[in-house]
Amino acid sequence: MYLELADPIRQLGLICGLAYVPHSLAKFTARDSVFGFFQAAGFRPVALFVYFSLVVEITITVCMMLGIFMTFAGSISAIFMLSAAAAVLKVSRGKWSWNLGGCEYHVFWALCSLIVAFHAKS
Repeated sequence: MYLELADPIRQLGLICGLAYVPHSLAKFTARDSVFGFFQAAGFRPVALFVYFSLVVEITITVCMMLGIFMTFAGSISAIFMLSAAAAVLKVSRGKWSWNLGGCEYHVFWALCSLIVAFHAKS
C-alpha cells in the first residue's frame, strides 16, 4: 500500500479514484438512464455490461484510493475511460465538449490515468 500523500502521482491517483464514485453510484441511483445509455451505445447484453463496468469502477476506485496496484489500476482506468469516450462519442453523435454531452472529460480522465500508470510507485 502506498500512502505517501505528498507524492503528486499519488494525489492524481486519489483524484482519479474519487472521480469513479459518482459513476458507480449512478448505476444504483439513475439505473434507467444508465441502462438507456448503454443501450444507445450498442452494448449488448446491456445488464452484463452495466454490471461489468460497475465491478471495474469499484476495483479501480479501491486500488487508487488505497494506493495498491496503481500501475494496473491506472492502465485499466485508461482503457476503460477510452472505451467510455468512444461510447459517449457515438451516443452524442461526435460532440467533443463535456458540457454539451461530449467525450472530452473521459479522454482527459484517461490521460490522467495513464500518467498514474506510467509513474506510480506500486
